[in-house]
Amino acid sequence: MRTRLLTGFLATVLAASCQEVEIVTRDIENFWRAYDTSEPGARTEAFQRIYFDQASPGLRDFIRLRIGSAAQLAATVDRFPRFYRSIRKATESIENHRKVLNLYAERFRGLHPEAKFPTVYFLIGRLSSGGTVGDSGLLIGTEVFSLGPDVDASEIQEQSPTFFRAMGSSHQLPQIVIHELVHAQVELRVQPRIPNLMTITLLEGAADFIANLVTGRTGAKARADFGQANRDDLFERFRKDLIATPNSTDGWLYNYATAKDEADLGYWIGEEICRDYLARSVDKQAALRNILTLLDPEAIVRGSSFAYLLP
Repeated sequence: MRTRLLTGFLATVLAASCQEVEIVTRDIENFWRAYDTSEPGARTEAFQRIYFDQASPGLRDFIRLRIGSAAQLAATVDRFPRFYRSIRKATESIENHRKVLNLYAERFRGLHPEAKFPTVYFLIGRLSSGGTVGDSGLLIGTEVFSLGPDVDASEIQEQSPTFFRAMGSSHQLPQIVIHELVHAQVELRVQPRIPNLMTITLLEGAADFIANLVTGRTGAKARADFGQANRDDLFERFRKDLIATPNSTDGWLYNYATAKDEADLGYWIGEEICRDYLARSVDKQAALRNILTLLDPEAIVRGSSFAYLLP
């Protein structure tokens, strides 16, 4: 009964008026100009002059937050030459996703009528982030979502298999935008009663949960499959870590370099908590708003069947 009510509620709120998304892609053009005018082992100057020095506000944020320097970017391109050589077509196809992106934005507005829609910057980075939020807007690392039959990702698969499993095709870019759009709505306050591990888990889990609601797709299928197959064990491990190391996200989030099975399992934990909270809530519109803004993250956990995770 609870599932049918939730399904009916979501079908109603996901219908909304048109919402155009402002996207910026000129940094991708500049990346390839820099790439074409440089050679392996000697790309730093071109990346600095043509890509970094002519950066959009979004790329300037992404450089600061995720890329670092032109030398670091050049080193990554040289480390994975076959990969970068083969992703050009995928990274230049952003306009092909505009219609779907605007559809998802309409649905998002249905969930959250007062939503803020920052500018979306599509960029090329050094395989350090598929997306984040900066002062300028939403920052999307298109190279992380460029896989396809014409892309040679064997170097990444060999050197970083866990990160490779988190990558995707360009068709997933609109879903990544929605994930980051959720982060742009967050109004999180200091929550002294909520361990940092739980707060960040909810932050990422809420973004995945809403993105999956809006798109009707599971963004990280391998992670979700692993989570479901190991559900009881994962929640018990998470509970113990909340007690032993409540302010450490090690082992649960942003751990591609150290994960032995699937990385970022905290995303899945948080998504499961949000899903259960919404299903159990009587006022679903208020519950959705809490998930989208995290104004009261404790209420999300307490209102779910996972309240036992908190003291």
